[in-house]
Amino acid sequence: MSSNSEIGNILAGDCAGRLPNVVFREIRNAFVELGILNQDLSLEHEGVRYRISCDDRMFMVYRVNENTALRHHVPGWPVCLVNSETIFEESCSPGLGDDHYTCGLNIEEWLELIGSRAW
Repeated sequence: MSSNSEIGNILAGDCAGRLPNVVFREIRNAFVELGILNQDLSLEHEGVRYRISCDDRMFMVYRVNENTALRHHVPGWPVCLVNSETIFEESCSPGLGDDHYTCGLNIEEWLELIGSRAW
């Protein structure tokens, strides 16, 4: 992803110090550049399947729970969500970051992983 270093500069820093609208705009631009805006993507990371999407409203990474005996039969949960008003990163959430079900990736790491794939 050629805009990866630019995104990295915008996303650098602590979870609370970033402007959601700026971060979302850069993520959306990266998806446009990759030609994957408005596409439903699926990828596996460390043996876990994730659904990824980005459109004009939101960027989301959703962990697919393929073993419904875990987590009280929940089909999955968002691990990363960015829109013009909100940034949610499971890895930066107090209490969630230590849960053994967390993915451990922040926004920048998700974008690097997405950018490394041939879609």
